[in-house]
Amino acid sequence: MAKNIFYIVSIFVLIIIAGFIFLKGGAVQENTNIQPGIIQGETQKVVLSQEDLNYKDVIVKNGQPILLSADGSVNGCLRSVVFNIEGRRYSKYLRTTEDTLQLPALKKGTYTFSCSMGMGYGKLIVE
Repeated sequence: MAKNIFYIVSIFVLIIIAGFIFLKGGAVQENTNIQPGIIQGETQKVVLSQEDLNYKDVIVKNGQPILLSADGSVNGCLRSVVFNIEGRRYSKYLRTTEDTLQLPALKKGTYTFSCSMGMGYGKLIVE
């Protein structure tokens, strides 16, 4: 009898954990602090792709906001992109190719980013 109760409670706990994992994917924090005065149409569109276990490096222009998406080559936790830029966190789970993450206009430099688990990395090179 005690063994059956243990199995039932274990299954119930696993179901609750799985529910949190699936529901948490849709509630990813996104910070889109875009600089005022940017004229629409000046946003750079960038498509992230995966190479081995990391992102391919991306080159963009300085002074223009960036709109990121991910193509079909990006798999697993690499779909959850995280940038830490000047003390601010920008992140989003790019579930489909239509999902996007908006970044502000950046100064020249190299900005590293990762997946939410810190397992895959990439470079955003601003020229």
